[in-house]
Amino acid sequence: MALTTEQLAAIPDSYFKAVDAFDAKRVGTHFAEDAVLTVQTDHRTFNGRAGIEAMFTDFFAASNTIFHDIRNLVVNTELQKVATEQGYQGELKNGSQNDMHNCNFFDINADGKIQRMVIWMAGTNPLV
Repeated sequence: MALTTEQLAAIPDSYFKAVDAFDAKRVGTHFAEDAVLTVQTDHRTFNGRAGIEAMFTDFFAASNTIFHDIRNLVVNTELQKVATEQGYQGELKNGSQNDMHNCNFFDINADGKIQRMVIWMAGTNPLV
């Protein structure tokens, strides 16, 4: 059964809240077991929920602060896709500061989980 506009729009909000809370397990619950996350601008791909959770665990360990601000959101109910434009502000433990303008593209499966996510980042990828 297809998700509604409201249900689809809630997925990125919940996902970014889990990221900002440094909660890799909660981030992982948003993804299908065989999901694929690609950081397109860095040519990096993470496969499966476990691989995505591991990447976020490493990112959280390297971070002091993380904050996302969704600025625009587009929902396509027919294709079960969501696109977001967001800001990311964060500080890594190495002292580097990030103030980035990014876009994420979410493909949602029939179970309401992220099947595929593509991230476009302005600047150096802090996820790896």
